[in-house]
Amino acid sequence: MKKIMVLGTMFFLFIAFISVNMSATSWAQEYKIGFVDLQLVIDSSAEGSRAQEQMKQKADELATRAKALKEEIQKMKDEYEKQSLALTPEARTEKRDEIARKELDYNRFVQDSQSELRMIEQRALKQLLEDVGRVVVEYGKTHNYTVIFEAGNILYGSSAIELTEEIIKVYNARTQ
Repeated sequence: MKKIMVLGTMFFLFIAFISVNMSATSWAQEYKIGFVDLQLVIDSSAEGSRAQEQMKQKADELATRAKALKEEIQKMKDEYEKQSLALTPEARTEKRDEIARKELDYNRFVQDSQSELRMIEQRALKQLLEDVGRVVVEYGKTHNYTVIFEAGNILYGSSAIELTEEIIKVYNARTQ
């Protein structure tokens, strides 16, 4: 009796396995799936490169201004060191206060610059993602895809269904 139950259970599992495999095969034929690495699209696209170049230019501009402020502070400190013995106590205090104010201005400038760069980067990234998203949606509709995933959420995906290079080509063609 146990043998019959074991054979019956094995037969049932075999039938279940076959039906799942057949429905999975049928499912795969009915649906078209792809995935895109959005970060790679942004990094490799002409528009993404332009945005990165603009960010670099702004960062360089702010760094140049910060360097000039820092040099000005150092010059003030050097002058103070040379003149400190000849200055009255009030004049020394005034010079130290002036240097401290300049250092505060410098620190605020650096913090404001970092915030400004973050905001510029966020705006640029948001715009790029919106643009690429529209391209992906249109590409999916045009090529009859059922679903296109973002590669960052996929543990494994066959290169046969990766659409990243195609999306980069389409996106670059649109932005030129």
